Amino acid sequence: MTPIKLSLARSIRGPLALAPLLLLLAMLPACSEKKEAKQEQRPSPVAQNGPTLQPVRQLAPVAVRERVPSQGDCAPRYKVGGTGSCINNQPCRGFGVKGANGSAICTCYGRDGGCGEGQRCDARRLACVPETEPLSGRAD
Repeated sequence: MTPIKLSLARSIRGPLALAPLLLLLAMLPACSEKKEAKQEQRPSPVAQNGPTLQPVRQLAPVAVRERVPSQGDCAPRYKVGGTGSCINNQPCRGFGVKGANGSAICTCYGRDGGCGEGQRCDARRLACVPETEPLSGRAD
């Protein structure tokens, strides 16, 4: 190569070599702005306020009463399966226990008289639940 061509190649190569470097330098401020924006979006690992405390609901204790068997064929049948009891020849949406005077009464875990129409006594939840609720407590 002749000296003129060599100097011309060097003069062109110099600015071309600087172009990518200048491009990178121009992009740096944009990258740092994105990092700052991402840091602002992060939630704080420390709570800004304390928890809201609520009093614990106190349940009244229920006396344990001796159960009595169902007698007769008047026990209600539930839509999802299962049956109630027949206490004193009356349909009982619950089970029978001995009352204070020793006679049988219908109850559902402390609710004397048993559950209302359209409900059944659930042994898992220890309460009256809608009669159509599955026996396992899960949806079909």
